[in-house]
Amino acid sequence: MAHERPVEITPSAAALVESLRGLGYSPETAIADLMDNSIAAKAASIELELDWNEGNPRAALLDDGNGMDRSTLAEALRFGGVGPTSTRAPSDLGRFGLGLKTASLSQCRQLTIVSKAAGKTSALIFDVDEIAKRGWFATEPVSLPHHPLATKLLQLEHGTLVLWDRMDSLGGLSGLEKDTFYLRLHDIRAHLGMVFHRFLGEDAKRIRVATNGRPVKAWDPFQRHHASVIEMRSERIRYRGSSFEVQPYVLPHRDRFTNDAEYEAAGGPGGWNARQGFYVYRAKRLLVAGSWLGLGGARAWTRDESSRLARIQVDLPTEMDADWRIDVRKSQARPPGSLRARLTAIAEHCRGQAREVFVWRGLGPRARMQAANVDPLWLASTDPNGTNYRINRNHPALAAFAKSLKSERKQLDALLTLIEQSVPVEKIWLDISEAQGAPVRSMDDDQIEQLTGSLTELAKLLPATLPVAERVDLLLRHLPEPSPRLRNHLLEILGAAA
Repeated sequence: MAHERPVEITPSAAALVESLRGLGYSPETAIADLMDNSIAAKAASIELELDWNEGNPRAALLDDGNGMDRSTLAEALRFGGVGPTSTRAPSDLGRFGLGLKTASLSQCRQLTIVSKAAGKTSALIFDVDEIAKRGWFATEPVSLPHHPLATKLLQLEHGTLVLWDRMDSLGGLSGLEKDTFYLRLHDIRAHLGMVFHRFLGEDAKRIRVATNGRPVKAWDPFQRHHASVIEMRSERIRYRGSSFEVQPYVLPHRDRFTNDAEYEAAGGPGGWNARQGFYVYRAKRLLVAGSWLGLGGARAWTRDESSRLARIQVDLPTEMDADWRIDVRKSQARPPGSLRARLTAIAEHCRGQAREVFVWRGLGPRARMQAANVDPLWLASTDPNGTNYRINRNHPALAAFAKSLKSERKQLDALLTLIEQSVPVEKIWLDISEAQGAPVRSMDDDQIEQLTGSLTELAKLLPATLPVAERVDLLLRHLPEPSPRLRNHLLEILGAAA
């Protein structure tokens, strides 16, 4: 058989470069991709400057990494230079050989790279409009760009500066009002603190990162400094001659945080519901920041309110990139089919523990047992139409009140039935979801006085032989978080009456 004759088909530079610009990077994911290169170059310090520039923004990122000579710099601008089939070092955060270019050109039409190594400084400009005219060419600038970080680079022994010029609306930072632009800078800083938190203060090679002169602080998704975090048993899972570690955590209930600010900070960028699920790391760099990865059986899990405290760390080595289908932007990962059942089992256990903490508001086992031994005020039952809630007629306070009545017992039961049928379950659930959890209500003095009076009247129905402290516990047991002032006030009044 005769060999087929090859036909060269050269891609259109103008069309392809514009297509590559539309891979879907946000400003924060694009900047994170640049930082990957800095970390791979063994940088100890990274500085990011974002300038509004009257609505025509400019971005600059400087690192003190190894730097590049002229030929290495040119190779760094080659699309697919070191592709996904190449063997990478365990600490190499690269993947497709596209990140520097696609991330940068997703945000700007002109990319300038200045790098210093072995005492020599090299610079190249990658310009989208020039590529459309001339093909895949970069140009050497006549002089170095005028930027404070370019001056700073010259003072370093080695390092690299990346400049984004002619940023357009495709990237998301161009054309914004000044206040909106700097609010986006806050989002970017938070994203970097999340993605690189292990490099900023934990178990990876320590780096310093600053945006517009302000240090980026690490945000630990698992809040391991908090005394109420539950660290579940970790597992090492083997797969195709390699292995990775899975470590589940259950975070504290809202009641276990000292204040609202601490609770909101623990929720992370996007809030508590958005941040539940698996946290997939590659070489200690965060790829997926909270997702159930399509697990859950026939009906994939969603971000439920009751599972919002479940977060699971997955540490992948670089050799599992293809198995987990890491995407170009390094923002998605999908587990191999043969691992889904094991990961589902781990997640089910973690979600179950999280639900326990959510329902019991972070109470310990002893407090749960005490609550379980007391008749609840509300009872829940499930039928094919859903969950029904009814008032427990055998609750000690209610039973004592009913016993004190004569002909009015039927009217009391009718009133309780009306209350049960009119509980706005959907409205309550919607309010809780929108508030990201039921906050602990704080009562003022008037509300405490009013509630104390009501509870004092109820206490009169309870057996007189019951000690005062036990009567108070019975009356307050079903309140979400009784105020110490309420408890003390009620003890004082009932004690005086006794």
